Amino acid sequence: MDRTNKIINVLVIILVLNLLVAITKLFFGQLLNSNSLTADGFHSLTDTFSNIIGIIGMKLARKPADKKHPYGYQKYETLAGLTIGFLLFGILLQIIVSAIDRFINPVEIEFSIPAIIAIVLTIFINIFVAVFEYRYGRKLQSEVLISDSIHTKSDIFISIGVLITIILIKLNVPVIIDPIVSLIIAVFIFKSSVEIFKSNIGVLVDKKVVDEEIIKKFLMEADEEVLDVHRVRSRGKLDYIYIDLHIITRPELSVDKAHELSHKLEKLLEDHLGRRVDLNCHIEPFEDPHIELH
Repeated sequence: MDRTNKIINVLVIILVLNLLVAITKLFFGQLLNSNSLTADGFHSLTDTFSNIIGIIGMKLARKPADKKHPYGYQKYETLAGLTIGFLLFGILLQIIVSAIDRFINPVEIEFSIPAIIAIVLTIFINIFVAVFEYRYGRKLQSEVLISDSIHTKSDIFISIGVLITIILIKLNVPVIIDPIVSLIIAVFIFKSSVEIFKSNIGVLVDKKVVDEEIIKKFLMEADEEVLDVHRVRSRGKLDYIYIDLHIITRPELSVDKAHELSHKLEKLLEDHLGRRVDLNCHIEPFEDPHIELH
């Protein structure tokens, strides 16, 4: 099974679990008239939407390169991850508006043992989902899985906040605590959105992915024909990066040997970095022995 199918299979499993969690929270949120629990339920519902977006993104990203897209369609996975961030941001606005309304028009919340049990159960499900998805995201080097795990991870802390709200109200704390907790939930969602935006936008705007000094040091130690390395640039995703650089080598090196050296260095970089590498290597002759290499 290839990488794309593995990621899609993970997303399908998480989709089923997230749907179960969301339905449970929304049901008890409406039953208990709890703004914070309902807000938490809507947030969990976005997890299912994000899973669907991730599946669509992966199906688009798997398309092979063509004349219109010579670099391939891999960034559709990144776009899917970015869309997850926008979904979270939309829920953030909805929760803030709802919390303000509850400040103005407070609503009584009923304490229920079944609701407590449901929340605790969903917390454990979310812990499993977040850990499972993040581990596979790192293993498969997938922006979508990692973004979605960040999204899901926020549910754990949010659900704990909702649980605390219900208990505090049972202890006769004023119902104003409900919209306060909703705003705390909004803070968690905002932080999750920012984290997702930063990681995915970095890919789209070709942010540097490997330090040039690390590449330079590695290549100069990897082969004696590499006398110097400069003008190093890198960009790409977690699983596939592009590196452009200039290498100075002996002027008597033949074209065939220079070609072999370029492919050898690409393979060595893949092994060293643990991901696919597309190396664009410009070979330059070292002509003046009085020039200090750097």
